[in-house]
Amino acid sequence: MEITKTRPRTVTVAGSLQLLFALAFLIAPVLGLIYGADVQSAAEAELARQGLSPSVLAENNLHFDEGGYAMVLPVTTAVIAAILAWLTLAGKRAGRMTLIVQPFFLALDVFVLTSQLSKVQYLQSILGAGANAQAVLDASERVYPAWLLAVSDGRLVFTPLASLAVIVLLLLPSARAYFRE
Repeated sequence: MEITKTRPRTVTVAGSLQLLFALAFLIAPVLGLIYGADVQSAAEAELARQGLSPSVLAENNLHFDEGGYAMVLPVTTAVIAAILAWLTLAGKRAGRMTLIVQPFFLALDVFVLTSQLSKVQYLQSILGAGANAQAVLDASERVYPAWLLAVSDGRLVFTPLASLAVIVLLLLPSARAYFRE
């Protein structure tokens, strides 16, 4: 006779947060695939309007459209997070690997946040003093749906908090006992 163990709420919440974390990492790549070419065109048009060559982006390997290697990190992160969520919710011992992987996700969140906060300065350094990097970014962002900015800002706040919460929840005694059974 097999004994079924009851999953504690802490584990259910942690697994659910992991699934939401995975979905959050897919927002940018999916919308990048849908709107990417238009976003790239808008950035290039703004550069031309400023009297700069749109080729400056390609020369510096800057792309506003999502594709290729730009998709690898968010999609891989989402897949790993989803697998860990499934293992966690299923009560598999391997779900405890989350305690090893989630801190890396947290570091990734900090990197993404830092890069988002410094994107204007980075682009300005490439374009030079005579250019308006903020205008290029604004032009590219206007292509996206209006709600995306709120979702993107929410993701920048949600994912590190979710990572911290998952780690804390899985370290609680109820979660530890659940995975030991």
